[in-house]
Amino acid sequence: GAEERSNPSFAACIAEVAVDSNSAKIKVKKITVAIDLGLIVNPDSARAQIEGSILWGLSACLYEKMTIKNGAVVERNFDAYKWQNVMDLPEIDIHIMENGLHPTGAGEPATAIISPAIANAVFNAVGVRMRKLPIDRAELLSQL
Repeated sequence: GAEERSNPSFAACIAEVAVDSNSAKIKVKKITVAIDLGLIVNPDSARAQIEGSILWGLSACLYEKMTIKNGAVVERNFDAYKWQNVMDLPEIDIHIMENGLHPTGAGEPATAIISPAIANAVFNAVGVRMRKLPIDRAELLSQL
């Protein structure tokens, strides 16, 4: 929206991963995010918003997939739909910068940078470029 263009948050992410070459299981060991939020009004709330956006991005990168078969959604309830839960979380390291200008958004900017960081880390680990989300282990395994 217009707010992001005139008053943006700037963010960067580094993902540390391990990839099991036998199973293509991706273990995200650590996510480091640096983000400039302008003027920070409530530091605890900003950190909580950033943590949530990191987990949302992690979930979208590795788990969340909706499949359509015969014109209907296959994953009809939460027992069939996978997402990141509180188990097996990576270490999360957040660095909040403050440039003193207008407050900017903290709830979504980190979401968009998680998947590219993880995909780049997978490429650095095993030399395979994954270009679809969520990262498909079978596809990754076929290219190892």
